[in-house]
Amino acid sequence: MNPTSSTEKLLPSEGRDPESVGGISNDGVDAVFCPKKRSAFRSLFKAALIHLALLTVHTAIIFSFWPKNVLQTCRPRTEALYSPAQSAITWETRKFEGSLETTNPYKGEPRGELDRAWNKLLEPSAIRVSKEDLDKINKTSVPLLDGSGYMATLDVYHQLHCLRWVRQMLHPDYYDMHNGKEKNLGQHVDHCLDNIRQFVMCKADVVLMTYDWMPQFHRPWPNFEIEHECANWDSIHNWATEHSFDGFDDNLIKHPNFHPELASPFSYAVSGNDIPSI
Repeated sequence: MNPTSSTEKLLPSEGRDPESVGGISNDGVDAVFCPKKRSAFRSLFKAALIHLALLTVHTAIIFSFWPKNVLQTCRPRTEALYSPAQSAITWETRKFEGSLETTNPYKGEPRGELDRAWNKLLEPSAIRVSKEDLDKINKTSVPLLDGSGYMATLDVYHQLHCLRWVRQMLHPDYYDMHNGKEKNLGQHVDHCLDNIRQFVMCKADVVLMTYDWMPQFHRPWPNFEIEHECANWDSIHNWATEHSFDGFDDNLIKHPNFHPELASPFSYAVSGNDIPSI
């Protein structure tokens, strides 16, 4: 065998592309194999898009049926209705002293100590607020004559006023409730009771009250000493005190068209706003 001829068969023939393989050029390889690679890529891309679309639809369906109250519960407290006193609110866990035998300055038979405690509790009922504060709640109020602000009350003090008013009605002789100064006595009491009802239902504390068996009582007896999530009262009361003024000061508040002969809807003294300290 001629070695030269064998070697010549292994070399590219004249005119043949030296980059061809097996008689097929690189262009031919691209033409044969690349369409398959592109096809596989397109298939994977389409599959990914389909899965993404299904995931999006699935998520949208889940949230469309999600209870709205659950979503609202997740909202932070900062979305509450505006009050300038919000900065004074801090939360704490407090156990109520609810047993029948518990004593405190606000509880028990009428006496000087009790009246002084309630008077002190309601002292900062009238507070100054700014025009900006009123704008944030879209309301107006009575301007103070010295230009220092506008009259307002933190609503918790109105609820406490109503509670004291109803309490005094349990002792009408002691507080001289039937002296004729209160023109709408029954209506005032009904107003206060219904305000307290609405307030309690609005707050709707859902902590659990438990029951025990008592030796001398045939029905389960409630355990009133329950832990609650409470606003720190001292912090709120201090804020109100810092912003308070005398709501009976004629130099600050005076009806522009008041005539003495006009009937007052109720007596402030009888309503519990001006009970003298004993």
